[in-house]
Amino acid sequence: MRPQTKGFLFATLGSLSAALFFVPYKKALETTDPQTYLLAVYIIGFLFSLVGSAAKKNTIKINKMTLWGAFLFAVLSVVGNYAIGRSMEGIDPSVTVLITRTQVIMVLFMGWLFLREEMVKFLIPGALTAFSGFFLMSYNENFTLGGELGFYLWAVMAALCFGVSQVVLKSIIHQIEPVTLNFLRLLMGCAFIAFIPGVMTEIVKISAEIWGYAVASAFFGPLISRLSYMYSVRYIPVSQSTLFIMLSPVFTAIMSWVFLGLFPTVQQMVGGGVVMLGILMPVLYLLRTNGKSSER
Repeated sequence: MRPQTKGFLFATLGSLSAALFFVPYKKALETTDPQTYLLAVYIIGFLFSLVGSAAKKNTIKINKMTLWGAFLFAVLSVVGNYAIGRSMEGIDPSVTVLITRTQVIMVLFMGWLFLREEMVKFLIPGALTAFSGFFLMSYNENFTLGGELGFYLWAVMAALCFGVSQVVLKSIIHQIEPVTLNFLRLLMGCAFIAFIPGVMTEIVKISAEIWGYAVASAFFGPLISRLSYMYSVRYIPVSQSTLFIMLSPVFTAIMSWVFLGLFPTVQQMVGGGVVMLGILMPVLYLLRTNGKSSER
């Protein structure tokens, strides 16, 4: 299997796992506040990663680059999620989510500017097409653009945090072990979230059912999804890997229908089709181009 194909498959698995993460997440938030549930997910995710590292020989490789990478990832993750919460306080949540997806466009240019990645044909048109499809999926009759500028800037900050984390990951991916980076990131994340007032008091009160949801979320989110994205950038440019993030809401709509009985609207299905078209544009071009090159 060609490295590029491996990268595409890892990125797709990451998006699918991210969608599966949100199924128990939505159920848990019906009775639990987000910060408490996120701490539970991080704790379980850390244990999963620790067990995985111990079970596989030579995966626990802690060096200076891994420690700095884990710290930076933890900080960017916490700041990004905090910024999302602040943004949603003053503007429509669907607008916040839409703005955070601009991280895909940011990564395209940061990858080109800082990592010297090639702007391959159809990459920018594909990203814009996928973004328009995501907008169509997110748009509803309650979609409004009211609110102060500051709340929009919080959403932009969240997108920037998530985008920078992807570029940083690509720059160090060949110097670190993803499993080790992931469990250190989760450990530091647990420490950061634990300092949020009231979280430690609430974490001991959550029920066994919520812990069960947290186990499912941790397996599909911090473990499988995050590791899949990490491994994907070992094989393909970060600009291509990040584009697959747009697949997550498509998979989420499908999983919500299968597991929660929430049938997607015609608008969501059309938007999902546009998202998939936008992703297929550069992917098919690259596979076709590399296929012809290998035949020569």
